[in-house]
Amino acid sequence: KFHSHMAAAVAFATFAACWLEAPLSRPATLLLSRRAVSARSGVLRMADSPEAFDYLVIGGGSGGMASARRAATHGAKTCVIERARLGGTCVNVGCVPKKVMFNAASVLEILHQAEGYGITVGEAKFDMKAIKAKRDAYVKRLNGIYLNNLNNNGITFVAGDAKFVGPKVVEVDGKAYTAKHILIAVGGKPAVPDIPGAKELGITSDGFFELEEVPERVAVVGSGYIAVELAGILNVLGSKVDLLIRGETPLRTMEQDVIKMLVTEMKEAGINIVRAESSEVKEVDGKKTIVCKDGASYAGYDTVLFATGRVPVTDTLGLDSAGIQPNRRGHIDVDVASRTAAQGVYALGDVIGRIDLTPTAIAAGRLLSDRLFGGAAEEHTLMDYDTVPTVVFSHPPLAVCG
Repeated sequence: KFHSHMAAAVAFATFAACWLEAPLSRPATLLLSRRAVSARSGVLRMADSPEAFDYLVIGGGSGGMASARRAATHGAKTCVIERARLGGTCVNVGCVPKKVMFNAASVLEILHQAEGYGITVGEAKFDMKAIKAKRDAYVKRLNGIYLNNLNNNGITFVAGDAKFVGPKVVEVDGKAYTAKHILIAVGGKPAVPDIPGAKELGITSDGFFELEEVPERVAVVGSGYIAVELAGILNVLGSKVDLLIRGETPLRTMEQDVIKMLVTEMKEAGINIVRAESSEVKEVDGKKTIVCKDGASYAGYDTVLFATGRVPVTDTLGLDSAGIQPNRRGHIDVDVASRTAAQGVYALGDVIGRIDLTPTAIAAGRLLSDRLFGGAAEEHTLMDYDTVPTVVFSHPPLAVCG
């Protein structure tokens, strides 16, 4: 009896304390139900309910921002989560700063050709440190514009690294968020070959935008459009460039008659195209050497730049908790309507591994929001990935469609 009376007294005291702490409009049972035992620590703590939205967008790049803003214009309560700078790859380490450098190289090309058109100019000098400062300031201003756009559209912005902790529930710095619809648009990052010395001695396209001087000798490893573009830019700016490719030509998936003409122009401009596959990067006396699988080696480089593809940023998302299993390349598989395997969770942009282009992600994001929140029919909001025009900012530039 003593123990039963004590138990009843403790229960009543606990109930009374909770009731007195709570506003009169909130029943004590609500407070009691919000108490949870932490599975990891075994201690009693308060577990706040996830903050709820209509639309939760993970990734503040081109596709995510476009989709979030379109959803907000349709009246959806929207939140964007981004762990780095707003604008994603395109604004920060892709299209925008790349085009600045392409323009700088193009201006220098025109100056070199001026005399042939009867125009006399003085000696042209290029200052990499100066253009980097101006370019970085421009990108920073764009970051601010993106944030203002979110505020103007009434979109909640959360800075941090999102991770799924359950179906349609993500956590950022210990705070949980949920939504009726969740979009994964986290983009990708440069891939680095798994060979000795590559990470320690090489740079990627991200590292290219950190250069403050034009390297005298550069090896650009890769055959895609990023490799071709950066090789062309560096060559015009004054570097002696070797472009190391595995196949017979760069840009193998594009129209080969056009590519043959490009290769001719690149060689005449002074770019040395080497067919080789890297197996190791070494450093001797401050210079870098690339050792290839066939035993050949290429030495004397100030910079080795790897442009060997990109990988999706899905490793930290906790996709298993969402009920999503990425494919062997780390991409998220989606259907024609951008739906993942998890109910109410969608994905688009570089993370799905179809066409890694900014305008494609923007279009897909807007179409998705029109369907989810604007009442548009599904058949009218399916992204067509079959015939997409593409521009390569090589020297000279080229374009293909399809």
